[in-house]
Amino acid sequence: MENNKEKKQSKGRRKIEINKISKKSSLNVTFSKRRQGLFNKACEFCVLSSAKMAIITFSPGGKTFTFGHPSADAILNRHLTGNSTSVEGFWWDEQSIESLDLEELNQYVESMEVLRKLVALKVDEMEKGSDQSLSDFLAMDSNSLLDASASSEAANIE
Repeated sequence: MENNKEKKQSKGRRKIEINKISKKSSLNVTFSKRRQGLFNKACEFCVLSSAKMAIITFSPGGKTFTFGHPSADAILNRHLTGNSTSVEGFWWDEQSIESLDLEELNQYVESMEVLRKLVALKVDEMEKGSDQSLSDFLAMDSNSLLDASASSEAANIE
């Protein structure tokens, strides 16, 4: 027997190179299978941990697919109405509205309107297939959001 036994490369766990799928039909099939797998794992997670979650995915063709436990609408409504039990919170939750004076309330309303416009712009960009990533948008702090709003309003005026 030979001392230097060569190991056979098995077909099991191997590192594979991750590349964008260029063939349209393969891309659609992969999206469909991965989406279904994601939704199945999310369902399993919700059942095992009593978690409530919503997932929104967009296909390469632009179709929207949602998963929600108990339902996507219930989760989104809970989030939008402020009945969230989130520990972190958002920058607008830092101070109670009742303690603000008139000037601060006007500034608060203006900031929320700016945020609403920026979110609407981001949704439009995403629907058009913009290359700016969502993580870049979410990483912006409030000052960056205000700067972006001012520059977008200036561009709209021109």
